[in-house]
Amino acid sequence: MDWENIRHFRAIVDEGSVAAAARQLGVERTTVTRRIRALERETGLTLFDRRSRRLELTTAGRDFADVTRPMMDAARAAARCAAGMQPGMSGRVKISAPPALARACLIGPLLKLGRTFPELELQIIGEIGFASLHRGEADIAIRLSRPDEGDLAISKIGAVSFRLYGHRDYLAGIPENQWRYIGQGDVPDAMPQQVLLNRVAGGHFACYAEDLDLQLAGVLAQGGIAALPDFLVANRKELTTVESGDPLLVRDIWSVVHSSQRGQERIRRTIDVLKAALK
Repeated sequence: MDWENIRHFRAIVDEGSVAAAARQLGVERTTVTRRIRALERETGLTLFDRRSRRLELTTAGRDFADVTRPMMDAARAAARCAAGMQPGMSGRVKISAPPALARACLIGPLLKLGRTFPELELQIIGEIGFASLHRGEADIAIRLSRPDEGDLAISKIGAVSFRLYGHRDYLAGIPENQWRYIGQGDVPDAMPQQVLLNRVAGGHFACYAEDLDLQLAGVLAQGGIAALPDFLVANRKELTTVESGDPLLVRDIWSVVHSSQRGQERIRRTIDVLKAALK
């Protein structure tokens, strides 16, 4: 069987759709579809049920997905091994980090690193979720939660304090018993600082916003008080901490790489830059 056909099949299984698989592989959707039809001819199996708008695996497709998963894992391991043997400061490094942290603290130092090493291609992925290092979605992940599974090299590279911030005019003009809050909301996957904010707010929310930048915008618009990281509020003279100003929560910042890549010079140097940026 043609390995490329299997690779395209695995991309659909892993990404969930033809469109997502095409984006991940960097090809046209028609290429993915053509590869799947070729694989079905090779195997004599109907791998997907095409009767609905969504592409669903058939029973045979699920079984084939199970037996081809180790093949894909081995291919990714081989790619990581080959990359780990390449010396020097050239090639691509994909860094996944929380968007607000990436914008405020990381992108400047990373661009400086890129100017120092022009053959280094940096890809910065701003995302809240944890990118899969195993599937090659990122080479370095910067996270506020320490992962506890996988063959990973994990290092603490900094910490960030979250405090209650409000606009000076809002705090001066609104009685304390009428203060409202801006947060992520009482959702199952709420961030730890938002869980604490829910207790402080006691249900008195002006609005809910998933994004930290939106929460900051709400505070700047004098709409209420939010639990914000210090790095996001730096140099915002119109904002001030609420009450004592003590941190609501301090969260560690972790760098995470696949163990097979931790010896790469471009990975090590990039992590050093990230660590220095977060001091």
